[in-house]
Amino acid sequence: MAAAYGCLSEPHSGPIPVSAILRSAGMSTRAFYKHFGSKDELFLALLQEECDAVAARVNRIAEEAVGSPAHQLAAWIGEMFDVVFDPIHLIQLTVIDSDEVRMAKGYRETRECAHADRERSLVEILRRGQADGSFPLTDPDADAVAISAVVSRVMINSTPDDLQRLKQEQARVLDFALRAVGAVPPA
Repeated sequence: MAAAYGCLSEPHSGPIPVSAILRSAGMSTRAFYKHFGSKDELFLALLQEECDAVAARVNRIAEEAVGSPAHQLAAWIGEMFDVVFDPIHLIQLTVIDSDEVRMAKGYRETRECAHADRERSLVEILRRGQADGSFPLTDPDADAVAISAVVSRVMINSTPDDLQRLKQEQARVLDFALRAVGAVPPA
C-alpha cells in the first residue's frame, strides 16, 4: 500500500500499472494477488484505510465528550481541518482523490460508507446539544450531513500553504454550523 501511495503521488501520465507498484514494493505478483484481487481492490483499501484514520480521529472527540456540545462541534471541525495541515495526510488524501483511484470499481460506495462513518460521531455531538438545549434548532442527522459537506467542500478548495486563510475558513465553517443548530460560539 505504501508503494501504491508512492507511485500515485509521483507525477505520471496515464494509469499506473500494477507491475510498477509491485516493482516499487519489491513484491511478486503472487504475493500481491494473495492480498488483493485486483488493482481496484488495492485502491479501495487505500481509500478505506485513510477514511478509517480520519473517522477514528473525529470519533475520539465524540467518545471523550470533553466540554459542551459547542466545544465538541468546534473540536470535530478543527480535527477535520487538521487533516489538511498534516503533509502526510494531505498526500494520502490527494492520492485517494486522484482520477485513477476514483475510477476503481466500488469507489463511490466505499466513499459514501466512509462519510457515514465519519458523520456518526457528529450526529452524536449534535444529539447531545439537542438533549441539553444548546442546539435548539438541530436535526442531528440532516445537520451532520450538511456540516460534513461544507467542511469537505471548503477543505477541497483550500491549500495548506495559506495557514491563515485556512484558519479563517475553519472559523467560518464553525460559525455556519453553530448558527445552523441555533447555538452561540463556544467561549
